[in-house]
This record gives sequence, C-alpha cells and structure tokens, in this order.
Amino acid sequence: MKMSLKFLPLKDLFYSIFPTVGTYGGYIQGIAPTLFPNIWIAVGIGLLASVILAVVFYKENVKAYKKSLAEILATGYFMNFTGRFGKLLKTKTPIHFSFPDDKIRTFTANQITVEVGMPTSLKSLTEYAEMVENKYEIVYVREATFSEPFWLRAQLADNRLIIHEFPRTLFSLSRYLKDDFMDQQLAEKNSKKIYAFFQNKIDQLRIEYSSEISNDKLKFITV
Repeated sequence: MKMSLKFLPLKDLFYSIFPTVGTYGGYIQGIAPTLFPNIWIAVGIGLLASVILAVVFYKENVKAYKKSLAEILATGYFMNFTGRFGKLLKTKTPIHFSFPDDKIRTFTANQITVEVGMPTSLKSLTEYAEMVENKYEIVYVREATFSEPFWLRAQLADNRLIIHEFPRTLFSLSRYLKDDFMDQQLAEKNSKKIYAFFQNKIDQLRIEYSSEISNDKLKFITV
C-alpha cells in the first residue's frame, strides 16, 4: 500500500531518531572517537540506523493495521452469522425456513448441517462463491426474535438441510486496501496474509463462544 505518515506516528518517529542523536552526541562528547573518526561518519551511521528503525516501525504498523481490519471483519461476520445461527442450532427449538417455492419447511438442529468455506486467498474465495451461488438456492431463516428473516444458501438432501456459507465480507477488503488489490497477482499474494488474520480471529471466537454455539453442527472447511 502507498506510503502514509499515519503508519509512522510521532512516537515511532521520535524513537527512530535516537540513533542519529546518540551517535552525534557520542562524537561531540568524545565518548567513542575510535568508532567515529569524524562527525560525518558518526551522523551517517546514526542516520542509517534511524532510517532502518523507521522502516521497521512503518512495516509493523502497516501489518498491525491490516490485522486489525481483518479481525474487525471476522468479528462482524462471526456475530452476524456464525454466532447468530450457531445459537439457533444450540437450541432444541425447530427452525423454520422459507424456500423459493414459497413453502415453509421446518427442521430440528439434528437435521441441519452448516458448511462454512474459509478461503485462503482471493482466488479461492471467488471460486467458492461462484460455486455456491450457482449450485445452491437461497432460503430464508424465519427467526422469531427478529422481524426480518435472513437468507442463506442451502440444499435439501434426504430430509436434511445442508447450508453452504462463506465470509462474503472478505470481498470488501479491496475497498479498504486498494493498493494491495490493484491487480490479480498482488491481490492473490496479499490476500493470503490478510485472510490468515481473518481465519485466526474466527478460530479464537469459536473457542471464546464455544459454550454458546453448536460447534459440532458448524463445519469450517478450508477452500
């Protein structure tokens, strides 16, 4: 992504100039004259160390920003789908679904399986999304606690309902990180790192909320 001063705040900038100040001060005070035979070498070494420190701080801050963004999206996805539907599956209350033929079908938690495809890159996300959208129809979950039903893609198989889900929210990353997704090659490379942050956060939330959701009904698969 493009260079931006927001990834090098004053605190890090302040620490990064320490080597320059230190080497200059050391030479002036005669602390290490053998190391710095003249003031230009002293300042040059200090300046080089300062630049290296600034680059390290910058890269770490960019990484932290991308990780934070991925974790925010993961938390939103988990709460809006995984946590919400996972809690429904945890109960023994039958769940009602509205199908495209306008029929309402009811299933217990034991009759429902959820497969959540977790992509490892933009390519795998795109391919899995196309497969799910082409093969499976939209059904609406009629949840009594909400006035509006939410939709999923699913299939009927031997009196069972198999739901196929994936984190669509990952498509939004290209809007926040335009330079990282400016062409297909860059997008594929950078998405792998960011999606790993997303996956790790989802795994953490699954552990954190393991007592509230039905983990045995939610199958997370790598796609």
